[in-house]
Amino acid sequence: MSVMIPCPHCERRPVGEFHFGGPVRERPEPDALTDEWIAYTYDQPNRRAVQWEWWFHRAACRQWFLVRRDTRTNQVLESAMPGEMATGTHDGEAGDE
Repeated sequence: MSVMIPCPHCERRPVGEFHFGGPVRERPEPDALTDEWIAYTYDQPNRRAVQWEWWFHRAACRQWFLVRRDTRTNQVLESAMPGEMATGTHDGEAGDE
């Protein structure tokens, strides 16, 4: 079985059609200290939790969007466009099969 990602534009598609862009993280202020920018750029968190992540649909619509995924089980819980994640206006669907 392949993991399926629910693209907000193209519906559920195999994970091989996508590029993982990393977890959603708070970006430092433009005038932040160099150490903060170094940590943001190079220190990638590897949490075992449910988290929002950036994904790019390279094989079809070529759009960046967000996926909420449990990194412990690799279960995809929902997807949303960037503006929808914070407001919770998108009703995602399970995507792990």
